[in-house]
Amino acid sequence: MTDLSSTVRVEPLASSSNAPDPRASGGAVRPLWRLLARRPQVVVCSAMLAVIIAAVALAPVIAPFPPLAQDLTAVLQGPSAAHPLGTDDLGRDILSRILYGGRSTLLGVAQALLVFLAVGISTGLIAGMARGWLDGFFTRGAEVLLSVPSFIVILVVLTIFPGSMTTAMISVGILTSPLLMRVVRGNTRLIRNELYVRSARSMGLSETQITVRHVLPRLAGPIIVQATIFAGAVIMIETGLGYLGFGESLPNPSWGNLITTASENLNLQPWLLVPTGGIIIITVLCFTLLGDGLRDTVAERWSGATATPRRRRRRSPASAAPPSSTRNAHRRNDPDPAATGSMLRVTGLTVVADAPEGETPLIEDVTFDVRAGETLCLVGESGSGKSITALSILGLTRGPRIARGEVWAGDVELTSLPPEKLAAVRGTTFGYITQDPQPSLDPSKRVGDLLTQLVRLHTGVGKSAARKRSIELIATVGIPDAEAVARRYPHQLSGGMAQRIVIAAALSANPSVLIADEPTTALDVTVQAEILGLLHELCDGDDSMTLLLITHDWGVVADIADRVAVMYRGHIVEEGPVREIFARPQHAFTRGMLDHEPDRQPRRGTASAREAEPLLVVDDLRVHYASRDMNDKKVELRAVKGVSLGIGSGRTLGLVGESGSGKSTVGSAIAGLVPVTGGSIVFDGEEIANAEPARRRMLTQQIQVIFQDPFGSLNPVRPVGSTLSEPLRLAHGLSQKTADERVRATLERVGLDASAAKRYPAQFSGGQRQRVAIARALVLEPRLIICDEPVSALDLSIQAQVLDLLAELQRDLGIAYVFISHDLSVVRNFCDEIAVMYRGEIVEAGETEAVCTAPSHEYTRSLLQAAPVADPAYQAGRSREAVRYTA
Repeated sequence: MTDLSSTVRVEPLASSSNAPDPRASGGAVRPLWRLLARRPQVVVCSAMLAVIIAAVALAPVIAPFPPLAQDLTAVLQGPSAAHPLGTDDLGRDILSRILYGGRSTLLGVAQALLVFLAVGISTGLIAGMARGWLDGFFTRGAEVLLSVPSFIVILVVLTIFPGSMTTAMISVGILTSPLLMRVVRGNTRLIRNELYVRSARSMGLSETQITVRHVLPRLAGPIIVQATIFAGAVIMIETGLGYLGFGESLPNPSWGNLITTASENLNLQPWLLVPTGGIIIITVLCFTLLGDGLRDTVAERWSGATATPRRRRRRSPASAAPPSSTRNAHRRNDPDPAATGSMLRVTGLTVVADAPEGETPLIEDVTFDVRAGETLCLVGESGSGKSITALSILGLTRGPRIARGEVWAGDVELTSLPPEKLAAVRGTTFGYITQDPQPSLDPSKRVGDLLTQLVRLHTGVGKSAARKRSIELIATVGIPDAEAVARRYPHQLSGGMAQRIVIAAALSANPSVLIADEPTTALDVTVQAEILGLLHELCDGDDSMTLLLITHDWGVVADIADRVAVMYRGHIVEEGPVREIFARPQHAFTRGMLDHEPDRQPRRGTASAREAEPLLVVDDLRVHYASRDMNDKKVELRAVKGVSLGIGSGRTLGLVGESGSGKSTVGSAIAGLVPVTGGSIVFDGEEIANAEPARRRMLTQQIQVIFQDPFGSLNPVRPVGSTLSEPLRLAHGLSQKTADERVRATLERVGLDASAAKRYPAQFSGGQRQRVAIARALVLEPRLIICDEPVSALDLSIQAQVLDLLAELQRDLGIAYVFISHDLSVVRNFCDEIAVMYRGEIVEAGETEAVCTAPSHEYTRSLLQAAPVADPAYQAGRSREAVRYTA
């Protein structure tokens, strides 16, 4: 077997999105102060507020006069050398009174803001994390407070406590805190469902620790915005109170009563309103703009995106587009693509991204052509440039630009077309199928309305004809009862059905070139087979449609491809007929990818002997949820129906099934992440199905979880060392020194340097993040690990590395795995035993080889039939024969 990690090192070049994904590139998370310094809005507003606050605080030192000192010879004067901002009706210096008056105003802002934040954040967090009556209590209380006329209440308070601005500001903070409470509650309800919160819970942290350490830091952006808006509002409230005579009592100054003085003398000296009104406006504006800048900077830091200043860059000679004369000469000498039978032809395509350090090439000199009726698979691992190539063909890149090369659709060259003509050609020539169907569909439109709109846009027919055509398209992609489906919204569709609707949308203009970007990656094997079979039907009937399919799955390639082009680091390194590529790959990268197919690798399962006493025994497990049907009626969803299974130490049980079969729910129930309705879970002789919360937190030392999404399972605002060490310290009583030592040892155990503890999740590649996720599960030294689709989102080479690591840990530490997956080739390679789930029940179980070679249940046979095999001699067109099991 070729070791790809030693022969060819795979490094991401470009993401599959429109612009490079910093999370996948291992980009550095910059210090917050450095990002703040890059924003002029933040720098200017911070400097101005700092000057204002410092001047107000130092008023006794820098004010030219005492605030009550009068100069009756200079009454209502404008600015002068002696009085830079003029004097009031009693000859008092305006600058001095603004400086002294700001002390009471800004102190009131601080008092009100402190109460506003304390009450709003605490009640919002409690309501957001709670469920049932407690959430309702705080929510209804907030609604009652918001219905109270706050300003009138404040006036009543000042009538009872005359001149007590502290009492008034506390009242302001309490009465307006529901505004912050509602924002915090709403965001908390979203964040509490994030995977890294479940991950923290699986590590043994209490709900209070999770709330303070994981939920609250993610609320920084909304809280900052609300706090700065509120600070500006308090200044206006204080000004209004002073104007009405309820604020700081004259002759003591405040910004509010200075406005009163100015308004009383508006006809005699209008200037008086300028300095006081100006300082109020500037302060409020600075607070508001600073809040926006801080929020954007915090979001930028943890998303991994970096805002670079826009500037016009001069193209280097190497990347400059050829002059028009050269391009025209090339076209004259180049054969007509239509004459050669090419529906799509790409020649010398180079795409670059502009960065502060200069141009970064994403793909270079990419050349291929797809003939009429042909299917070309563009194969490569993440970051190889496959999707950037497709988006560049369509002219849909945002940020990256074409530096050189040509793209021909029939006899039309696309890169030289103006945007409006390119859009017209794109709409009539190309159909585009995205990897993730749900975000591609407008959630506010019924799918029939969406397709009708697209048909009218592309063909110009009337609404009635377009509606009829949309129903035909839904039926064309194999969806039964097309009229009923047309009335559904995207969220009411299954994953496979949503992907079929996306294909129907791509067919709405009767395209001649269909571009499919990883259309089956996120689908179950049976749904994947159905989609591949549908693509066969669309493209195999005649030569009217050409398919460019982007994938990293060699089983998909073997099933549907006529020819293959392999991409690596932005270049096409190999191209040829599909059978030739599989039989005689020429490039080391191609050989490495094929060698890392699970079907071609030695079996990793330990095949250790069964122990007399199983480590885990699950008997008649039932998990039911309260849910609602499509008519919003309450129903009971039976996710798991009487599941029984067992596993011994040092062995691996594969739990296999389609999405919705209940396999992840079983894993979550074993880990204590979902409540159990009935049955028993016995771990090491102890019944844990309904264990007390405190006992469940202690059991996290023995039972851990590796989640499918490693980035989602790690808190992005905390270094991974902190994420790994906090359960050791907070939940399991280790000292900081001991916890840090174990974290370093665990990181090294999974193949990462100890310095990785200081880095943030955004600074790791996909494979490294999965190693961190494994370290997170391993740091507590568990005996059982629930592996929930741990390699489904990884490229083949990284997948192989992770599986090798898991196998090595099992051999060395005797860990038992419950390995949840829908990929039968991985399960067959890695697991000792297998249990097949269908609709919440186990329909077949046994030794892996026995089940895979001689399945007894029809559903298992349908899964094996649908699973693609990386061998075109066996797999070619096999997806058309797959039959989905229904009971």
